[in-house]
Amino acid sequence: MRHIITIAKTTLIESLRDRVFVGLLFFLLFLLGFSAYLSTLSLGDIARVIQNSGMAGMALICLLVTILFGSFSLYREEERNELYVILNRVPRPAYLLGRFSGTAMIIIIFSLVSGSALFLLTLLFDGEPAFGLIWAVLWNICEFTLLSGVAFLFYALGISFTLNAIMLIGVFIIGHSMKEAIESFIALGRFGLPLHLQSVKIISYLMPNFDLFDFRLEIIHHEQLPFKRVLAALLYWFFYLAALLAAAGARFKNRDL
Repeated sequence: MRHIITIAKTTLIESLRDRVFVGLLFFLLFLLGFSAYLSTLSLGDIARVIQNSGMAGMALICLLVTILFGSFSLYREEERNELYVILNRVPRPAYLLGRFSGTAMIIIIFSLVSGSALFLLTLLFDGEPAFGLIWAVLWNICEFTLLSGVAFLFYALGISFTLNAIMLIGVFIIGHSMKEAIESFIALGRFGLPLHLQSVKIISYLMPNFDLFDFRLEIIHHEQLPFKRVLAALLYWFFYLAALLAAAGARFKNRDL
């Protein structure tokens, strides 16, 4: 546990000192400013436009954080030959968990900054506090820590950074498309092949299902989140992430470096 905490702190400090961190913060501010600008062009509810576009910007920023701080930092440390020195003193699974914990803290920071800025923008333009954005921050953290776990598994499997990043974006897109794909096949009825439908369902079970964390409509319309869906999403996140990290740790322990 001591090794995990130490590596997590080191990862966090290195990330905060990185110029990319500052660049992403400015990019986040730009996206939030653009959301406010879009709201002035809308004929509908300004607060809803700000929240909808702002949550999309939050997701985009955290996707970049997952790739640059979660994935790229691992490969950069390996290229600098710093990894071999660390692994002589720290067990490989502990190193991986420490790196993941540090990445998760960066994701939490960006999610909190995004959520706080959206809350202030909504309060400024609408005049009413949108406390539902707290849920948006939580689900954003769950989604991208889970995606980060996928990135660590790809790294442990020995996949190159470029391919890792491409596959990660693919997993993100697929994870948000499974529900639509299944519904489309069901809508085809007798014109759809049962084999194709079963294949899509199997893929949806194996791939992370990010649709479970999509409560955007409920948050924007100030509706109460269904307790069963919330509980199912949290349990899914915990067990799926635990399985990813366990698989990554086991593979990385036996991997030739």
